[in-house]
Amino acid sequence: MRLKHIALSVLPAAAVVTAMACYSDPVYPGNQLLGTFQFEARLDPANTTCDAAMPEFAQLDDGGVFRFEGTFSKNDDGGAGWFTVQGFDREAKYEGQLVDSALRATAPRASCGTGCKDSQIEESLKVTIFSDSQARVLNRDCNAFDGGVPDGSPPAPTENGYDVSLACGSLTDVFLPGSCTCTPATCKTAYKVQGVRRD
Repeated sequence: MRLKHIALSVLPAAAVVTAMACYSDPVYPGNQLLGTFQFEARLDPANTTCDAAMPEFAQLDDGGVFRFEGTFSKNDDGGAGWFTVQGFDREAKYEGQLVDSALRATAPRASCGTGCKDSQIEESLKVTIFSDSQARVLNRDCNAFDGGVPDGSPPAPTENGYDVSLACGSLTDVFLPGSCTCTPATCKTAYKVQGVRRD
């Protein structure tokens, strides 16, 4: 099960079955749905040590981009949170406008040899989410985001759903060899991400 990127599609078999069974009527964890976003991840060569042309690391288009979709949800008491990709609910930490979702999973790599069973990938998605008014200040473009929070009301629940329309940040994958002999042994791919709410 592979879209454009290995880590975002590494799912336990049970999660794949559940995702396919519920595809037409998704149910997200928590009692506060923030929204589903269409993401573009652009390779950040300065912070990438893997050979990004190798198929197990990413499948990029000619512009060095891959696309994926994800949904933010959480409990309104400020406790648990999630980021759901392809029906798989990853844990996520929500602190103000910052969202951090990390995942570690077994990920076979061709460069580790056919007998390798325990090579892994450690992925971290870190984004800042913006309300519609803040997104307008940024012209709905993450290139205008300099790390400071723009003017406007912060993301919050409203009568018409959660007011959040843009997510800006980074996606980092660290490939670990486990007990295998891999070439390279450990390396990292880094991406700059922009997510636009689609619903």
